[in-house]
Amino acid sequence: MTLVGDRYELKESIGTGGMSDVYAATDTLLGREIAIKMLKVDMARDENFRERFRREAQNSARLNHPNIVAVYDTGSYNVDGIDVPFIVMERVNGRNLRDIVREDGVLTPEEAARFLYPVTLALQASHDAGIIHRDVKPANIMVTNTGAVKVMDFGIARALDDSTAQMTQTSAVIGTAQYLSPEQARGKPADGRSDIYALGCVMYESVTGRPPFEGETPFAVAYQHVQEDPEEPSGFIADLTPQQAVNVDSVILTAMAKHPADRYQTATEMGEDLQRLERGAVTAAARTHVTDPSDAPTTVSGAVPAAAAGAAGAGAASASDETRYGQHRAENSRPANRWLKWIAALLALVALGFGVAFAVDYFRQNEEQPIAETMITVPDVTGMSRSEAQTMLIDLGFQVEIAHAASSDVEENHVIRSNPSAGSQLRAGTQVTLTVSSGSEVVSVPDLTGMSAQQAAQVLSDAGLQLDQNLQEENSSSVGQGQIIRQSPSAGTELAVGSAVSVVVSAGPVPTTTEEEEVMVRIPSLVGMSSQAAQSTLDSLGLSARFTPIDSNRPEGEVISVEGEGTEVKEGSTVNIQISNGQVMSMPDIRRMTPDQARSALTQAGWAGQLETGAPIPTGALVDEGLIGGFTPEAGAEIRRNSTITVRLWEFDAAALLPSGL
Repeated sequence: MTLVGDRYELKESIGTGGMSDVYAATDTLLGREIAIKMLKVDMARDENFRERFRREAQNSARLNHPNIVAVYDTGSYNVDGIDVPFIVMERVNGRNLRDIVREDGVLTPEEAARFLYPVTLALQASHDAGIIHRDVKPANIMVTNTGAVKVMDFGIARALDDSTAQMTQTSAVIGTAQYLSPEQARGKPADGRSDIYALGCVMYESVTGRPPFEGETPFAVAYQHVQEDPEEPSGFIADLTPQQAVNVDSVILTAMAKHPADRYQTATEMGEDLQRLERGAVTAAARTHVTDPSDAPTTVSGAVPAAAAGAAGAGAASASDETRYGQHRAENSRPANRWLKWIAALLALVALGFGVAFAVDYFRQNEEQPIAETMITVPDVTGMSRSEAQTMLIDLGFQVEIAHAASSDVEENHVIRSNPSAGSQLRAGTQVTLTVSSGSEVVSVPDLTGMSAQQAAQVLSDAGLQLDQNLQEENSSSVGQGQIIRQSPSAGTELAVGSAVSVVVSAGPVPTTTEEEEVMVRIPSLVGMSSQAAQSTLDSLGLSARFTPIDSNRPEGEVISVEGEGTEVKEGSTVNIQISNGQVMSMPDIRRMTPDQARSALTQAGWAGQLETGAPIPTGALVDEGLIGGFTPEAGAEIRRNSTITVRLWEFDAAALLPSGL
């Protein structure tokens, strides 16, 4: 029996990488199954590798999130006179996303959105703590046997696991080539948006079965990340409607925008769009997925506000985009274009060589520097003038980048928000982006009368406005069916950019009916609406609603399901609708907390039940006395907000120190 750290019984190997090996193990004091990651012996001779490994342990230990693999302990183990560091981690039973796609086949866009949404939660928690993953890839995303998603290997640019990972023949390490952001390939510092780019690449591979870029060498792949646009993923997915194609393309390509400012600016923003994609709603990215055929190859603008063209506009955009995608592919296939592209590629390759050389030097220097553990808190600069906020952040040691956005609430040239947000713990030299108000930009409302809803959505989008998605219908004998009768506000009104315009659409002449004839109405799609919006929509169709609250983790009052959705019923019928009561929440991880700390954490998460204490757990570690060693329900489980939670506290027992059998 091999005992590591006088406590952990080492078992079989369960994984290996370029830098470390992972073993199954048992914690002999607590009797639980764990995993131990150990630096490879030949690398343990190098102080730089040992320092990287320690940094991984420190960064991972700072993160406490149900979608991040937990780190319990760290230490070192003597192997033939060499001090080999190790990390004790949560044992995750399941498969990684790479194996799932290889063994079970590609995921549908909805399945990929469901799998990757928890990853955005993990990344946001990491970014809020000032830690950039820098190596997001399918092999680092675990799906447990119970369906929970866990992200591994946080916070270290390290020797890599995949054969495609080594970017040069030196010891420089800058990330896995197939998921490498353009800024990392150029040797520039990574931030949270670099992780978002990598997650976009992961989603691309999950739904198509192939990475966005492929090449014979990692260098060739990195060049494509910097210079080439990926093919639209929808082209590799069968049986998509035009709207579904635009939805999946816009989400993935927004995340993979070449410039960080064009991507989703936070993991939370991407997560919100993944939720929309999963339930079939129009994504925020899709609402701006319209390009000019005369422009460069199709790209998707990222960091889009929710206020853009409505669902109808997005549907029109999808058909337009499909035509334009074909035009781009046809143009790029011409011999002259191919010849010019090869010349440009050769010049870009030379420039990229300089960038990679800089990256080698940059990361080598970073690895040789001692680890500065001093963290700086981002202050709240919201509402400050640009100059005041910029001076304050520079004085604290941050780099500052300025972005502008129109705002009717914040005075011109004053700060709307910062990214990362106030309270984040960051290292000196980290970049903080300030979004500064450019004032309340207003535009004139165009005349929409006589247009279809799709045409109106496009016209409003071009003007910087959006169409209210709750279309109202009204019978009219003078206006053709499907055309707009009137609008609010009226044409010519000055509105702030991003505002919504509501319209009334003609339902055609009032139908003539006899006593035997019945007016039939189609039950619309209401899932995701609030109960008030659903009620208003049904009222406009001459239907009634019967709401039944059910347990759900969705916001209170949100429509979960609609009986008979899409079918026709008699006018005046009652539609049965299930809505969320908001009484379900995800169980937080309260391990190693005191009962008071656990109660506080649970309350902040929205829990209002009873906390009970179960049988104690014997421990030989006096420092664990009084801390929570186990609890039910387990972390990540869905529970009612008034559920009773039972915790078991560690209780010091000297007998636990004795070897078994005495």
